[in-house]
Amino acid sequence: MRRLGIHALVVLIALFGVVGTAGPASAHATLVSSDPAEGAVLDEAPGEVRFTFDEPVALVPDGVAVFDAAGEPVEADDAAARDDELVVDLPDDLADGTYVVTWRIVSADGHPVAGSLTFHIGAPSETVVPPQVDDASADPWVETARAVVAAINYLSLLLAGGLLLFAGRATAGIRLLPEVRGRLRRVLRGAAVIGVASALLAVPLVGAYQLGLGLDGLVDPAIWELSLIREDLVVLVLQAVGLGAAALAAGRVAAGGSPLAVELVAALAVISPALVGHSRAYEPTTLLVLTDALHLLAGATWLGGLVGLALVLGSVRGRARDAAVVLARFSTIAAGLLLVLAVTGTLLGWRILGSWSGLVETTYGRLLLVKLGIAGLVALVAAWNRLRLLPGVSVVGHDQQRRAVDRVRRAVAVEALGLVAVLGVTGFLVEKSPSAESAAPPAASTDVVTGVADDYRVLAVLDETDGRQRQVSVQIQDETGEPVDLYQAPTLEVSAPGIDLGEIPLVPSGAGTYLADLVFPRDGTWQLQVGVRIDEFTNPVTTLEVEVG
Repeated sequence: MRRLGIHALVVLIALFGVVGTAGPASAHATLVSSDPAEGAVLDEAPGEVRFTFDEPVALVPDGVAVFDAAGEPVEADDAAARDDELVVDLPDDLADGTYVVTWRIVSADGHPVAGSLTFHIGAPSETVVPPQVDDASADPWVETARAVVAAINYLSLLLAGGLLLFAGRATAGIRLLPEVRGRLRRVLRGAAVIGVASALLAVPLVGAYQLGLGLDGLVDPAIWELSLIREDLVVLVLQAVGLGAAALAAGRVAAGGSPLAVELVAALAVISPALVGHSRAYEPTTLLVLTDALHLLAGATWLGGLVGLALVLGSVRGRARDAAVVLARFSTIAAGLLLVLAVTGTLLGWRILGSWSGLVETTYGRLLLVKLGIAGLVALVAAWNRLRLLPGVSVVGHDQQRRAVDRVRRAVAVEALGLVAVLGVTGFLVEKSPSAESAAPPAASTDVVTGVADDYRVLAVLDETDGRQRQVSVQIQDETGEPVDLYQAPTLEVSAPGIDLGEIPLVPSGAGTYLADLVFPRDGTWQLQVGVRIDEFTNPVTTLEVEVG
């Protein structure tokens, strides 16, 4: 245990060699601009569509689709993500009308982001059918499965790594019953096996998550695309090597010897989640990844030590000297571990969230508060154990010592259960984006607002000119989507809270289509009240909302 600092330093130096050259990132990828712009009306067909993000992104397989105004797919020549740009090559023979480009990428923090772009060639199509695309949001069952698997992986990984260190250092020279040594060996090997198995299961889950597939997508070969799972495969290899070495050496470790080489590779397995966590998506990247790694090492040492104490103390409760030695070896670093966990956890939480409001406005922040609350209770139990219960182990009197050891053992079990709860919350925490929740972007935004009047559909489209002087197109369609001329031209009234522009004249421009020029006094949401004159006595009205500015 006294060599923990040296081990941690060696591991962190090795990790620095892995991530020291990593480029900076900035959390969830955000679309900065597009060319052409959203809603742009172009004189001729563009050769490509270019999206620019605020950080490097990766394109998922079949992550780009192009559709025409009828909702039919258009064959795109090529699509590729290069650093912070996504470029989509378009065919040369695009006809006039409206087109929609949908995209799905993976940001630096491992979370998928989806969106769409609508542009027009020549003029907007009179009729726009939203394309039939899959929901861009992640399947909740896959998200839940990932969180559960992550929680199991954290628990088993930290338990195996910490128990390896405890059994090899804290119990060295202590006479333990063979069944106690066997129990340590079985728990260590079991945790190692579960850790590797959960890391293996996480690989296809991340592929399905980034492609937006459900649990049935786990049989889709596309989830094994290397660009999607590369980093998770690295984690799997590190954990397989480190935990495999720990499992193979479990017999020697349980007997009171822990080879330094095994401890080092196990420590690399323990810090492997830092390579794919949220910390690598924030600046300064290297510092935060190293902080995350130190956080994991401290957590493993504490959890493994607590479980080890719970397994060992019962067998040495009648031997006050041995009990005192085991407790002293662990308690000498317990306070330091608590301080390391508090400092590193605070630094990571502050840098990832970036604001106090994020604690209550995001699911990530609320889960972090739950984790901090449980960790605070665990810290109080730990303080009570160290300051009030541990001194009783050294009192004079055999019976008093046995009772003191029993009290310490119970307190240690409570601490261990608390840390298990913390790791369970952490599993869900790492699967949540720290970004503020917002409504998912529509799969295909077409700038067309629709309403229903009796058996007819009413469509309204604002042109994409700058400023508040705009032209609005209103079209009346039948149930089949065909424009229709009715008994009389529709009426249009425009208003916003506190402002009423009254009735605006509509000028026919085609079958069932009418135009109106108007000036909006201010930006914001405006209501278009369209009256459809079906016959002399029937005039149903529908209200549409458009955004200006």
